[in-house]
Amino acid sequence: MPRPHRASPGPNGAPSPRPLAGSVNGPAAGGQQAGNQNPSGDAPIIMDNPAIAQLEVDDENEDTVSIYTMDAYPNMTAAYQVDRPHHPGSGSAHDDATIDSARTLYAEDVDYTTEHDRTYCGDYFMPVDQTEQTRQYVAHQVYLKLFKLELTTVPLHNPSYILDIGTGIGEWAIGMAEKYPRCEVFGTDIAPIQPTHQVPFNVEFHIENAEDEWIRPADAVDLVHFRNMEGAFSDWRYIYQQAYNCLKPGGWIEVIDYDDHFTSENFLSYFAPDSPAHLLAKGVMEAARVAGRPRGIDHMSKELLEELGYVDVKETVYDMGVGSRENSSYGSFYLFTVVTGLEACCLRSLTKFLGWDPKVVRDMCKQTALETRAIAEDTSRTGKFVVKLRVMVARKPTAQEQWLAARGTVPTESDCGTLRDGDQSTIRSVKTVKTVKTAISDATGQEARPVSQRSKITEG
Repeated sequence: MPRPHRASPGPNGAPSPRPLAGSVNGPAAGGQQAGNQNPSGDAPIIMDNPAIAQLEVDDENEDTVSIYTMDAYPNMTAAYQVDRPHHPGSGSAHDDATIDSARTLYAEDVDYTTEHDRTYCGDYFMPVDQTEQTRQYVAHQVYLKLFKLELTTVPLHNPSYILDIGTGIGEWAIGMAEKYPRCEVFGTDIAPIQPTHQVPFNVEFHIENAEDEWIRPADAVDLVHFRNMEGAFSDWRYIYQQAYNCLKPGGWIEVIDYDDHFTSENFLSYFAPDSPAHLLAKGVMEAARVAGRPRGIDHMSKELLEELGYVDVKETVYDMGVGSRENSSYGSFYLFTVVTGLEACCLRSLTKFLGWDPKVVRDMCKQTALETRAIAEDTSRTGKFVVKLRVMVARKPTAQEQWLAARGTVPTESDCGTLRDGDQSTIRSVKTVKTVKTAISDATGQEARPVSQRSKITEG
């Protein structure tokens, strides 16, 4: 059941309406409309498909809003992890605490910048205006449908502390707080675009830059979650190390990212090599290199996580169908996020770091958007029009596993005794645990405690 409307603060401090269902006909926070010519001087690609026409604008009016108008937003019914609605004034202490929650932290001096009529925060390449917030909302619905209303792919057992890095509009963090009401959920971001009221009492949003040192307790977090953060950081090794430090032994990290639209063979193979789509792809990758925050999926590296001490590293790949022909459940919603995301992910990068003309970028984005919709809705198409989505999870070893690894001992299945829910590396056997604790006590003269709380073990 959908939640009631939650107002979130826009960049100017005013509430930003958050759509829930049905079509949205309000104006988008867009920019100056691109001209009638593409970079080569030829006439732009015009499609006769009525669905494509939704993205057309009056080319004679250079001051119109973004081409990605909200009347292109698909009719949808919001899907949520839980069915418990909030009822203000119902007399329920839990509901009242939820509605009156005011523990969200916001700063007064957030660094907003307006470039080419799009609003940005700090030096991040994606905008934070209402158009982008709407796109993020639809994207969250796509994930819910893809994962059958599950918010995470890792096994959580009574978590007490969850951390969402780059939380954006905060929908994932809110969903986790609703599912685990006894768990403290923290969402961090550089932009305060999350709701400030009518959120669960156990969720907090903090303004934090993940590239700075994380001010989080060590060995405390059950899950550190990243979603759609490729291109956000210059040093993913540092990010993963900070996450490792705050994870409790046995805690999980989850990283979800597209096998970037600009490198996916399935997606780009439908566009001509000299098309605007390929030119944008090459330009964005180069701009990211110049900016020092590479795009792509190099950060989703099993070897990197294992070097930092993570275990049980696993990657799963999903085909994200673009358009309703590919997937009747979420395809039209995902098509919307792809089309509206073109200008969002290209405009600032290409103008700021490569010096491209913003009108040229917008015109290329428009033509790519039109062609994308045409391909998605082409009834004669036989191949798959998909983007690869990668989900990588890993676990911080338990205290016993860390101790055994430090001694060069690799536990076997017989050592582990009874295993938890098929997890082949989690020690549960009471006998084994007692044996390890005795060994730790004998070696150090200390009671067995988490590694971070014990003095260094010296062998001899």
